[in-house]
Amino acid sequence: MKRTLSLLLAAALLLSCAGALSGCSSQETVTLRVYCEGDLIRSSLMDEFSKETGILVEYTTGNSTLENGMNLTEDEEDLSGSASSASGVTPELTEEELAALEAEEAWEALSLYDRLQQRYSDYEEALAQAEADGGETESVTLEEPVYDVVFTSGDVIEQLIEADLVQALDYSKLSNADAINEEYQNCDYDPGGVYSVTTLWQMMGLLWNADYIDAQITSWNTLWAEEYAGQILMPSDLRDAMAVALTSLGYSVNTESGDELAEAWELLDQQSALVQDYTAAEGFSKMTEGTAWLTPAYSGDALNMMSDNAALSFAIPTEGTWRISYGYCVVEGTNYSEEALKFINYMCQVENLAKNAIYCKYSVTSDEALEKMDSSWRNNPLAYPDESVTEGTALLSFNESEVWTDYEAQWAELLEAKAADSADSAEEEPAEDDQEAAEGETGEESEDTSEETSSDTANEASAS
Repeated sequence: MKRTLSLLLAAALLLSCAGALSGCSSQETVTLRVYCEGDLIRSSLMDEFSKETGILVEYTTGNSTLENGMNLTEDEEDLSGSASSASGVTPELTEEELAALEAEEAWEALSLYDRLQQRYSDYEEALAQAEADGGETESVTLEEPVYDVVFTSGDVIEQLIEADLVQALDYSKLSNADAINEEYQNCDYDPGGVYSVTTLWQMMGLLWNADYIDAQITSWNTLWAEEYAGQILMPSDLRDAMAVALTSLGYSVNTESGDELAEAWELLDQQSALVQDYTAAEGFSKMTEGTAWLTPAYSGDALNMMSDNAALSFAIPTEGTWRISYGYCVVEGTNYSEEALKFINYMCQVENLAKNAIYCKYSVTSDEALEKMDSSWRNNPLAYPDESVTEGTALLSFNESEVWTDYEAQWAELLEAKAADSADSAEEEPAEDDQEAAEGETGEESEDTSEETSSDTANEASAS
């Protein structure tokens, strides 16, 4: 799911610098490391930014959005494949290679917060070791951060702000940020936009497959309906799952009330027996392929899934909903603050805001950018619903409740138990050869019954 893409433009720029362009070879070639929580930044915009500024971009994506399955408007080449994987041959790994692979997997499993915090933990550990060894602590240095710019959701931004992992922005270098609507320049998680520039948003709703569910879904309570047992997907992210339960109970998604959170957790615990799976990216394929029927989904992700399966429908439940937003931040400690601000400012050009929103099918935070879009996008009620729908909807923020850590531990146990149940169920299923043998033993009578059943199923599907 995670991939790092060093834009191909880098090689061309480096070659040109080594050639006839005067002055280029005497300057440092800056590579800006940009992290995005999912593939939400159009690569052609990064290409154009590099051409215009000479600043290279190394683009890394996380797993908060449905990158692999998204029906994006711009094809992207995956440069992470190797010759061995393409040929289907898996070479034997040395102990060193295996250790490196395990370390990479452990790194990829870390949240953005943990990745940015890691250098401080390493620094403190090195200091402690130097003191224990009786050495000079002055020689211990704090490493530079792993990223220069991050693009992530508002609740994560709030967490990064509180931990001093991102720096205050110099708006004298961000003239294009004026195009952002005032509402998104003053989000609760970052009042005044001191640390972030918010460019995209989504609204949570319910997505279902009308081939299997012929009713109009209007309530979050449908996710607890026994009739859909085994066909329900829920987010693997606790923050989103709790927000679903809290909204169904009529509470704020940002509540820190211990009693309200306890009620929401009880609902999630009761629901677990009905849930087929708790997913992130996998939910995309399950819904588009029809192997699951019902799931909470953010509007932009829903649009992407509906592009792949015309049977999918989406609606905002009557109990209400919430929004999630995404913004750019400059990482504390970066050596390239100026270049990072140039990048953010470029992405905030009105035309670029519009192009990027169309690319990922998320909603843009700028009315000026919206005017640059085709009317089919401007008038899309899923991406840009009527104000009566959005009015009063809260932006999801970081939960600082004292009991939240306890729920994270219980959530991990719940997910582990579900995974174990799924593995046990898979082992109990008879092998394909055994199934064929069993079917063969029933003879022609079984075939007749099978034909009747298939006919009945087809008639039922046609009637629905």
